[in-house]
Amino acid sequence: MSSFAERALRALPPDLVTLRTPRAADQRASVVELCRGALLSPVASPPLDRLAQGARRIAVIVSDESRDEPRSDMLRALREVLPWDRVTLVVASGTHEASHRAVPDEHRDRPVVVHGSGSTVVDLGRTTRGTRIRLLDVVAEADLVVATGRVRPHYFAGLSAGAKAIFPGVALAEDILANHLLKSEPSARLGRVHDNACRLDMEEAARALPGAAFLLNLLCDVDGTPIAAAAGDLVAAHRALVEPARRTFTVQAPRSPVVIVADRPPVSSSLYQASKLLPPAGALLDVGGVVILVADLAQGIGPVERVNQGIYQLGVRPQLPAQHRVLLVSELAEEIAARSYAEPRRSLHAALDEALAATGATRAVALWRAGELIAVPE
Repeated sequence: MSSFAERALRALPPDLVTLRTPRAADQRASVVELCRGALLSPVASPPLDRLAQGARRIAVIVSDESRDEPRSDMLRALREVLPWDRVTLVVASGTHEASHRAVPDEHRDRPVVVHGSGSTVVDLGRTTRGTRIRLLDVVAEADLVVATGRVRPHYFAGLSAGAKAIFPGVALAEDILANHLLKSEPSARLGRVHDNACRLDMEEAARALPGAAFLLNLLCDVDGTPIAAAAGDLVAAHRALVEPARRTFTVQAPRSPVVIVADRPPVSSSLYQASKLLPPAGALLDVGGVVILVADLAQGIGPVERVNQGIYQLGVRPQLPAQHRVLLVSELAEEIAARSYAEPRRSLHAALDEALAATGATRAVALWRAGELIAVPE
């Protein structure tokens, strides 16, 4: 079944909208085979089986349910290398809500720990930027930590995955929020990695682990087709996927006074997540322009103050023109949507008519799968 946003976009007159979306990969590869290959050729690290030889306690981290990732196949590849009887599976939730459901049924033969607000943490000091590092005890006390994840655009960490599985993945919420203050730094931008102050702080925090750490990351296209994998050092292996990711997710589009951003669940399921669809519009939106955010928001707004202040004001707004408006088209009741930073509208057609009239534009640019793209002007 098509999503709320897909149905709304499909109903727009094509003469009013220039649609752009990331290009699908030509190749067809197996997640398991790509991961096996990466594990055989680790980047800046000893092989994983060698690291595991003396490790009595091994923590394997997977992302929570808000991330669409091929967890089962990635874990299958790891099972072939790790002594599975010593493994604890950890669901990294950061500041999100998470559950055991993030771990596929076929891999729940080992203990599963879901990081959350009641988790016991271990204090590992501070980063050079002053961020405290308090991590889930099962991870902090492990002899070997294996972090998994799928690389995709991230609005202030540049790209997702990498050391993010550890910090903020299994960090104390207070420390995560302190790190996220760095999202206001000019370097903390969509698609920017190597000198990104916020990401560098995360990576320094993850490196504070006293035990060994190893990364397994996967790069997929917009449809989830696997393209490449990298394994090894927490930072170096992630960096090996940066340029392929930029090539995969970069989309050229014309500048416009009106930009529509939309995506499918799970990123469109709450405003907490769907707000991350706005930064790609910043590269295209004219000063004084209007961004129309289309998302079902089946799970609501999220913590309103955090969404309005911590996400929009601190992280999203600096990536948009100083003068702009955000219209929100969702399935939320208007009185609920009105509590957010955006202006709720009853339909995409009505929002588009209003935006075109307000800006004097004759066409809009629509970024479909905006959570999977980095926009650049044509």
